[in-house]
Amino acid sequence: MHPLRQRTDLPTVDEIEEEWRRRASRTGLARVMRASQPPELGPEVTAATRHRIAGYLRQVAVTLGRPVRSAVEIGCGIGRLTPTIAANAGHVLAVDMTEEMLAQARVACAGFGNVEFRRCTAQRLPAEEPRADVAVCVWVLMHVLDDAEFAAACRGIARAASHLALVEYTDAAVPVGRYSRLRTLDDYLAALPGARLVDLGELRYGGDVSFTALIALDRVVLP
Repeated sequence: MHPLRQRTDLPTVDEIEEEWRRRASRTGLARVMRASQPPELGPEVTAATRHRIAGYLRQVAVTLGRPVRSAVEIGCGIGRLTPTIAANAGHVLAVDMTEEMLAQARVACAGFGNVEFRRCTAQRLPAEEPRADVAVCVWVLMHVLDDAEFAAACRGIARAASHLALVEYTDAAVPVGRYSRLRTLDDYLAALPGARLVDLGELRYGGDVSFTALIALDRVVLP
């Protein structure tokens, strides 16, 4: 077991939500980026992440043989990636667990009429929504600390979309804090039985390393 992946002092869901409320009061990319990294790296890694996500959305469109009609963004935060998703999808449902983050995302996406915002978590995605073509989840599931909640989040995403564009840390130069938990790509695939890895890449952010993956969810076995 990776020493950074196992915690014994898990914060409660309410504590995690309060942490994101506090982060929303910061300025710039410090609201959503790792505080241990130099702030000047933020725009560069954001641009690289946008490029990778746009590429995955185009790849899904090629697979479907048509434009992406619908996307779900899990944990949209301040809307850092939402405009990129909206530019490559007919409709975007952007969700986050706090109103404070959603308020800032609405401002960031003021020019996009195809984005709908909703307060919820990956574990509690609205079941009544039609299945989207793709879910986008970038540095979000690492903040779902409890194993049962993590499994519920993965099931919720598999029900919500037929593809998943996923970006998560695999290694951190500075140990992650108590609100984060590192998992491997295999951990995510194990929580999505029947999922198929379509594309795998890497993003480096200072001394941190993240995988980027496009995953097909159409054959995921759900309980």
